[in-house]
Formats: sequence, structure tokens, C-alpha cells
Amino acid sequence: MKLIYNKWIPFGNFGLMNVLGLVFTKIPIDKVTKRSKRHEGTHTYQQYELLAIGAIVSLVLCNFYASWWYLLALPIVPFAIYALAFFAELLRPPYHNAKEFFEGKCFCDKVKAVPAWFAKIWLDAYRDNCFEREAYANDDNPEYNSTRPACGWFCYIIPKKDRKDA
Repeated sequence: MKLIYNKWIPFGNFGLMNVLGLVFTKIPIDKVTKRSKRHEGTHTYQQYELLAIGAIVSLVLCNFYASWWYLLALPIVPFAIYALAFFAELLRPPYHNAKEFFEGKCFCDKVKAVPAWFAKIWLDAYRDNCFEREAYANDDNPEYNSTRPACGWFCYIIPKKDRKDA
């Protein structure tokens, strides 16, 4: 994992962004915490696993159904799967604390509360996807990345009703 300091990536309010082991940061490199490095290290392992899974699937499909040129799209497979997990969580209720935005308000106030409510849902979907849940759950364990099971993120795909905070 290599840290790269710049002003533009990651976008928005994020401090770190991992792209196949290259961690872009807006935070000065000497100020990045060990916990953040462990978090991004977990994402590196996840991305390599998804890349390997995508390579195996692509090789099998290319032998039987498709052109070998499809292998050129292989580097985007981990990010496409991450995006699918994010949007699956975005579409899956229950939405945390949705009542606080709408309960007891008149129609005009409810309309004004929609952007804040949607931002809350967007953040919940980011936090609730299986890849982020694995990384956040094991931030404090310094040995996790060395003892991590293969496809450890798969254990974090559970229904929202089973979560303690839902």
C-alpha cells in the first residue's frame, strides 16, 4: 500500500481513497493514523480479492462466450462490485433515523427536510455496505489483515434487521 498526497483526490469530504493499493490522501502523510492505514489496508485486500474473482469469471466467460478484449475492463471490476453493494444498501430500508426528519412537521417543513434526509440515507448506505462494515469493524485489530479470511467481507452481508443499530 502506497500513500500519495494530493489536493484533488479523494473527492468531497473524504480524507483517504484506495485504488488497488494506491491510497490517495488530502491529509498530510505524516498525519495519517495507523487506524486509517489498517482500514485502507483492508480495502486493498478486498479489491485484490474482487480482482481475482473477476479474473477467474472473465477467463471462464472468455473461453466460452465472449471476446478476450473484455479482460481489458478487469481493473474496474472491484469498483463496479463496490458500487453495486452501495446502491443495494441505498435501496434497502430501513433507513436509520428517518422519522426525525419528518415526524411532527408540516408539509413545507417536510419538503425542506428531504435533502438532509437523503444525505443521511446516502451516508448510511456508505457505512452499511459489506466492504465498509468489514473495514470499520476491524480498524482496531492490528493483526486483522494478516489473519483475515479470504472474502471476509462476505460475512458482513446480513439483513438490516439483524444489526444492532437498525
